[in-house]
Amino acid sequence: MNLNGACAKIEAMNEMKTIYLVPHSHYDVVWAFTKEDYYFINEMILTNAVKMIKESDFKFLIEQTYLLEMIEERNPKLFAGIKKAIAVGKIEIADGQYIMPDLMIPAAEVLVREILFGKRYCKEKFGIDVPVAWAADGFGLNAQMPQVYKKSGYKWLAFRRGLPETIGYRVSEFMWEGLDGSQILSHWMPLGYRAGLDLDKWDEAYEKLSAFAITSHMLMPCGSGGVPPQEETPDKVAQWNREHDDSRMIISTPSDFFKNLEEDGDEFATFHGELYSSDLQNIFPDVVSSRIGLKLAIKNCENLLLTSEKISTVAWIFGMQYPSDAMTEMWRKMLFLANHDVLPSCGIDEIYEEAWDYIADMNKMAKVLLKDAAEHFLKDSGPGNGIVVLNPNNWEVTDWVETEVQLGEGWNEELGVALNGEEIASEVIQVQRREDGSVCKAKLCFVATVPSLGYRVYQIVKKNKQFQSDVEVRGNGVVNKYFKLAIDDKTGVLEVFDMDDRKILEGNELVIDQEIGDLYFHRSEFDGLIHSESGEGIHFGTFKPDECKIETSPVRTVITFKDSFYCLQWPYYLTKKFGSILQRHKTIDVLKKVIVYNDIPRIDFITTINSQQSHIRIRLKFDTCMVIPAYCRQTQFGVIDLPLPTSLDYSIKAPSVNWVNCQEGRRGLAFFTRGVPLNEIKAGEIYCTLLRSVSVLSTDGSSGPLIPTPYAMELGEHTYIYAVYPHSGDWKETEIHRRGHEFTYHLLAFQMDTTALDKELRSFTLEPDNLIISALKKAEKEDAVILRFFETKGQTCQAQLQMPVQIKAAKCVNLLEEEESELKVENGELRMEVNPFEIVTLKLLFDT
Repeated sequence: MNLNGACAKIEAMNEMKTIYLVPHSHYDVVWAFTKEDYYFINEMILTNAVKMIKESDFKFLIEQTYLLEMIEERNPKLFAGIKKAIAVGKIEIADGQYIMPDLMIPAAEVLVREILFGKRYCKEKFGIDVPVAWAADGFGLNAQMPQVYKKSGYKWLAFRRGLPETIGYRVSEFMWEGLDGSQILSHWMPLGYRAGLDLDKWDEAYEKLSAFAITSHMLMPCGSGGVPPQEETPDKVAQWNREHDDSRMIISTPSDFFKNLEEDGDEFATFHGELYSSDLQNIFPDVVSSRIGLKLAIKNCENLLLTSEKISTVAWIFGMQYPSDAMTEMWRKMLFLANHDVLPSCGIDEIYEEAWDYIADMNKMAKVLLKDAAEHFLKDSGPGNGIVVLNPNNWEVTDWVETEVQLGEGWNEELGVALNGEEIASEVIQVQRREDGSVCKAKLCFVATVPSLGYRVYQIVKKNKQFQSDVEVRGNGVVNKYFKLAIDDKTGVLEVFDMDDRKILEGNELVIDQEIGDLYFHRSEFDGLIHSESGEGIHFGTFKPDECKIETSPVRTVITFKDSFYCLQWPYYLTKKFGSILQRHKTIDVLKKVIVYNDIPRIDFITTINSQQSHIRIRLKFDTCMVIPAYCRQTQFGVIDLPLPTSLDYSIKAPSVNWVNCQEGRRGLAFFTRGVPLNEIKAGEIYCTLLRSVSVLSTDGSSGPLIPTPYAMELGEHTYIYAVYPHSGDWKETEIHRRGHEFTYHLLAFQMDTTALDKELRSFTLEPDNLIISALKKAEKEDAVILRFFETKGQTCQAQLQMPVQIKAAKCVNLLEEEESELKVENGELRMEVNPFEIVTLKLLFDT
């Protein structure tokens, strides 16, 4: 805090204090109760609140529009009472998102849609805007939320978790500054949202809040999750005001508090970056790995939804009917999945049945929409055996694709792939044959190059050419033109060397430790490992290798390693001397594939674990072969640097979105994931938590009830996809932001009934390379295109957007798609200045 801020706080201590008591009830859509239980609870709460409002000066806060939609449908009388109370200022909607999401795990675009859906509902149903963001129950706030909030019409933020101690000492009011410089006046709830819940302990709460308040205005939330309003509240407020000469308490709303805070506040301390405190480092990385199977499935849905939306919008521009109803339905389901108790997976088992149903529905619908768009693109082509490859990125992408193909009778030859009639290198796997030996089904794999936000058509042909691999196999090693790999056939540990034989990576090693924690916290009774693939840990158990093989095709080389974990071996003493002769009580099977391409400088990993052992944590370990590297990671709409390690023992726990980069001098390693949480860094080592097997929501009641969660033991099979990208130069030079993005939002291929040759489409291109399109969709209220992009290097640049000829005009709008300024379009091209880490939303029009 600066000197002026400190002086302001001293002056505030001598002024008459105003306590803004805000009655509320935090709404969990699902958590320890089911959705129907929570509806019953909250319907009762709001019925009582409306009754109290009619009979006194009582006021109340509502957070999320999902609940209001349910009440509107099921209880019109109550909804009318709420609407009337909102109109006279007795009920305030704070936050106003569709559902309160987690703000650290979901894709950036999901967070925008939560606000867009919720605020649009508030405007349509009640004629109001929502000025206060109310982050009551999330696990931290990502560093771009100030910009997201400001461009969504929020003026102020109140939040519960995440304030670091780096603002001198903690204060409850400050300016929070995002990556781009956007600032929002923020209030941290020092006592959480239960500060005033116990009416008989207001004096104690007042004293504690006074220690943090920067002005004479203090916010005292009075409620909790699922707690009814207390009828005696107005009388207790009157009693307080009779008994206290130094303060005045009023039943109020967050906006009243902030208006007066803003008016009287002179100068506030400024905090820049993520609101992710050291307290959360002990919670979030463990929540992020609970119910990992669900998380992987949700992140895959997220990918399919955003990709299908982009491709459907391109097809709409070129004449297809836009699938509005299907898109709206999928987005509503996605916003439910992003809820702060669904995606973090910290609720009871029963609530996730609906989540899995949504996942199945969305996967099916997204693939239907993608195929519909592809069929529209190729509607004038003749029938045949074709493969259309779709690219959801705003640059040309060359990458690996796989697609299942079905063939008619009589296909007896080997399968191949051609581009414009010219056969290219390919690989065929998972072949199924009819009784006569002909191929009926197979998976075709090849490297495709596809234009930006468009498609390219390849053909299924009978293989005629023989292609040679450029990869050399040497024993248990593989060499391509980028690097050299060697795998230990006993442990599965991988070593990677550059072309000068300098080791640049070691690992992909499984390590198992004890897990006696819960959905929130990892806990163990001892610091050591149960076991690792390299042999560390309890001497009774062992990993036993089953298979190590290397298979080469003209386009890639695959190293396959299989091993299993046994809880007991004999002899379990002097094992190094006598060897492991007998193994019993197998609980884990492991299948690892390490994939090296001829022409892609990336190493892909597919790891499948089938675990039948409970109360363990399984992690992947990588050694970067760097001493104390600098780390950065992708966050929503940007990139942030991680704190520099201060010693070899230094550990950082932090969530990741899609990629993490570590750098030492010119040497760099980027780690890409598709939902796999890279969540712990120890000097030069990186750990990915693959699963945590827990059986209770909370072990001690500190985070929630002690409810059994047997499905959270994660028994069964899980598959993880991730990659490593060695590079020379920093992440900006080598475009790691693009490489990581295209790994997550990858090319998709589908078999199509077409013989189209020389058929491709490039719809939008956006340069320079530091700009990434996050959304391409139909506008909410008109036949216009919404295109959103963000700057990712922290550099000022001039955007150059090339668009289809159908686009005639453009306007810059905010995240709610409200117009701000007109932009010039010439010959299908738009140019504009973009600031560092800026999020830009454009409305593209078909008429001038």
